Amino acid sequence: MKSKMKTIRYMLYFALFLCAVWVSVMGYNQVVLARSEKTPDLTTWLPKKEIAQLMRFHGTDILKVTHDAVFIPRGSEWVLVLRRDQG
Repeated sequence: MKSKMKTIRYMLYFALFLCAVWVSVMGYNQVVLARSEKTPDLTTWLPKKEIAQLMRFHGTDILKVTHDAVFIPRGSEWVLVLRRDQG
């Protein structure tokens, strides 16, 4: 009887340990995701979150990001939608 209770107790401890590890890993992933959304893409001057907002707002899957402006395609032309601050 005592060995059975001991086994159940260790199984419970192990399950709690696994839950704690899972919560820690999920929390870490959320922090990494939040940081990556705030940091600008190394190839552009816009954060990824703002790029996604512009694409959603203008209803397009394509953006042309240059050194000082952002363009969207309209017909056969590129239309300016955002200019970089010079400050």
